[in-house]
This record gives sequence, C-alpha cells and structure tokens, in this order.
Amino acid sequence: MGKKEKKASEATEEKKVVTRYDRKMEERRKAAEKAKREEKYFRIGSIIVAVLVVVFLAYSLIRPVVEKYAATHNVYITVGDYELTQQEFDFYTYTVYNEWLESYGTYASLFGLDTSTDISRQEYTDDMTWKDYFELEAAEMLVQYVALTDEAQESGFEYETDIDYASFLESVTEAAEEYDMTVAAYYKEAYGQYATAEVVEEQVRFYSYALGYYNEIYSGIEVTDAEIVEEYQADPSAYDYVDYRVFTLAAEYEEDADEDTISAAMEEAMAQAEEFVERLNDGEDFNELCLEYCTEDETSGYEDDGSLAEGLRYSEVSSLYADWLFDDSRKSGDVEVFEDEDSHYYAVAMFVSRYYDTEVNDEIYDNLFEEKLSVYLEELTADYSYTFS
Repeated sequence: MGKKEKKASEATEEKKVVTRYDRKMEERRKAAEKAKREEKYFRIGSIIVAVLVVVFLAYSLIRPVVEKYAATHNVYITVGDYELTQQEFDFYTYTVYNEWLESYGTYASLFGLDTSTDISRQEYTDDMTWKDYFELEAAEMLVQYVALTDEAQESGFEYETDIDYASFLESVTEAAEEYDMTVAAYYKEAYGQYATAEVVEEQVRFYSYALGYYNEIYSGIEVTDAEIVEEYQADPSAYDYVDYRVFTLAAEYEEDADEDTISAAMEEAMAQAEEFVERLNDGEDFNELCLEYCTEDETSGYEDDGSLAEGLRYSEVSSLYADWLFDDSRKSGDVEVFEDEDSHYYAVAMFVSRYYDTEVNDEIYDNLFEEKLSVYLEELTADYSYTFS
C-alpha cells in the first residue's frame, strides 16, 4: 500500500460516524450534568436562605432588646447641662400629647391624626411625624423647666415635691383602675413603651420643683395702678368704648349688571344718603329715617331703635368708620357718610359718645402681667437650647 492510500485509510478510521443513538446518549449526558449543577446551586441557595432566615429571626428577637437598651441608656436630648434618654424624654413628649388630646381629641381626625395608631408612624408634614411634632413641643417646655430649675437652685429655693407626686400617683392609680390595668401598664400606655414607675417619679418630681419655683415667680409679679394708667394713656382707642348709630344704603342692581349700571346705582344710593343726612340735620330722628329709607327686608333690623350700637371697642367696629368714631376730635351728633366701593353701599354714621369703663382695668392688668411674665421667661431661657442626639 502506498503512503497516500495508508493516510486515507487512517483518516477514515479517525472520522467515526455519529449515529442517532450517539446523539441521544450525548444529550442525556449533558442533561444529567445540568441537573447535577442545578441541584448543587439549589443546595447552596437553600443554605443561604436558611442562614438569612436565622439571621432575620435573630435580628427580630434582638432588635427590641437593642432598641430598649438604646432608649434607656443613650442620650436622646440635651438641654443645658441636662441629658435625658428617650425613656425619660418620652414622659414629656406624651405629656404634651395627652394634653393635646384633652383639648382637641374629639377633632383629632380633622387634624389628620388617628389616635388609635402609633403617632411615630403618622405624618404631620412631609418631613415630620406627629411624634416629631410633639417632641419639639416637649423640648420647648423642657427648656423652661431646666432654666427654672437652674435659677431656683442657684437662688437656694426649696420646695417639697412629695405632695405633688402623691397627688400625681393618686390620679394615675385612679386612671389605671378605670381602664382595668395595672399602674405599670398604664405608665407605658400614657408615657411611652419604655416608661417605668421609677423614671416617671423622677420626672414628676423634677418638673414639680420647676413649677414650684415658677409659681413663686408668678406670685411675685406686680402691676401698679400707675402702670395701668400709663398703659391706657399710651393708646386710649384700644380700651375705650363708643356708642353710635349707623344706617346702610346698598346700591340696588341685578346680579349680572355691568359696571355702568352699578355706578349709576351707587350714585342713586349716594343721593339717598345725602338726603338722609340733610333731613337728619333738619332735626328728624335717626332711627325713624332708617325705617323710612330701609328696604322691607331690613325693617326688622331697625325696629326697637335698631340703628343704635352701644359699648363697642375699636376692634369690634367696622373698619369703614372705626378711625372716624375714635378720633379725639369727635363730638356727639357728628355725622359722616362712608362709601364701601367693594361691597357697593354707603353707611351713614352718627357719633353718640366715647367713654372709658373701669372694668377695662382688669384687662389692662392681665395684659401687663402676661407681658412681664413673658419677658421674664424669654430672658430666663435666652441662653438655653435643646439638641437631639
């Protein structure tokens, strides 16, 4: 055999024919290998999932413990030299919340608050929850308590808090009985999930001492008669009363009237007002003229001397003629016509009298007292602020 024939024979032997059976067996082999790989991946995935489940369960069990530890040990807010944990600060937050409920609880839903749901999970604004809101209010309140306490201690102020705490505890015990729960459970319901009797007592005694000093300052504020007179003389119009008569003449026109029609109606109303004043100056009675010039629907309003307004303060009088009535140059019997361009009517006003009632002294006293108290608290807390950790 020649070399060429030998090579051709070897090539034929190397080129083995692949039968249908061979292809089928190859496919089974590849499928078996694929299944083996998938089984391996599945076992690995199952192990990972099992580990994650264990981790999640462990985290679920550990998380409350971690959160409680943080709430009872870590500094949550600092006011002056005072550092409070969340457990301690929650007392003030929920005190503010409970007071808010007493005032607005019936209308809470109108404010967007669901009182049956955790306030920390409800939006007050886009970037603030309801709990955030009450915390800020509580922080402002705490600033005053801390500032009062510091000044009280510096001045050597002594105050026994036992009576206040006993009264607080009595009210809490009654409330717990009313809701059929223990005092400990009531504390958590009323002052947060981390509240304890020990922490609540500590905070009650703290703010009782501060309020004790506050009451001492409050009772020491004085307002003298001279200060009341000075306040009145500074702005008599704010405290005086006036008696006056008034009659209104509205322009009459259809609802869809144009500007020209309205303008003509106003001119007619003005002419009537001027005629009213002219007859008044001739000696006719103001209220009788009102009954004559008013519409049928308005008659009942002017019966029984209905044009007379008595004992009104500046803030209670229409701004259309309030300045005129309270002008120092006003004399009894003065009359003026006033135009309301927006509402399309004229008002005829007659000044009767302006006077000062000594009962206003009580109001002035209260205003000055609150002003002095406000100034005191502003100065007291000027150097205090709060910082959340």
